[in-house]
Amino acid sequence: MVEFSTNPVSWLGFLLFAVGAPLWMGIVNKLKARLSGRCGPSVFQTFYDLARLARKETVYSRSASFITRLAPVIVWNTTALAVLILPIGPFPPAISFSGDFILLAYLLGTGRFFQILAGLDVASSFQGMGASREARFAVFAEPIFFFTFGSLALVTGHASLSLQSIFKDIAWDQPFFAVFIVISSISIFFLMLAECSRIPVDDPNTHLELTMIHEVMILDASGFDLFLYQHAASLKVLLYALLVASLLNPFSWLNLFDGTLFFIASLGVIAVVLALIETLMARFRLVLVPQFLLYATIIGVLNILIFTISH
Repeated sequence: MVEFSTNPVSWLGFLLFAVGAPLWMGIVNKLKARLSGRCGPSVFQTFYDLARLARKETVYSRSASFITRLAPVIVWNTTALAVLILPIGPFPPAISFSGDFILLAYLLGTGRFFQILAGLDVASSFQGMGASREARFAVFAEPIFFFTFGSLALVTGHASLSLQSIFKDIAWDQPFFAVFIVISSISIFFLMLAECSRIPVDDPNTHLELTMIHEVMILDASGFDLFLYQHAASLKVLLYALLVASLLNPFSWLNLFDGTLFFIASLGVIAVVLALIETLMARFRLVLVPQFLLYATIIGVLNILIFTISH
């Protein structure tokens, strides 16, 4: 049964999430610039870019069908609905029910599917190449999500497969469980790099079509459509960062104030780690990306095997 939260903070949290996602990306970009020895743009530059795109006219290719017009709307709405399912800190999600984490995965998958269709719709060889890569890597990325959260539901004893229930019962009182959570956090972080087109899987700032994955699919997007794509991308990055931070569950062993500070600090640490990786590492060759994703899947499988044997 679907439950809608009566706590207004849960719905207000979505608005703060929608505003905070571009800000979080601005902080990551600022950290990357500082680590490279540059001053870099303001942390609010992402807001300026989104506002500029929202004011521009949208231009469509003559070969584009209704898919090109529909895809950005679906991508943004599926990502936004996925955020509503996600518990934010100590507050319950706006929408929850048994098996909601499966819906979250399929919502993100639906957005990816329509973005791939939009890349193919304009009959561009470059965009078709990016769409093909996106579909290929998604096959390796999705098992990471299901193995990780399926195993979390198993070890926390929640057959309901609800994110709120899973996160609520994560505890650090057992050494093996603590190791399990740390490894699960690493798996989700690897998934974030792949799903959000970050280095070393993809480079969101590149403009070389032969090496792009995500960006090449939206080459023909402009104006408000590009605004929807870019804002949805920032929502998706912060969504995965919140999943990693939620696995630490500081509210089970700290009071509300200290837990909130720890939760915010965790998001800051994730931003620093992401900036370090994108500054110090080069992107993988495309043939190595499936190996990287399989590695994340394997450590998730070994993680649950070790926990099961130890108990």
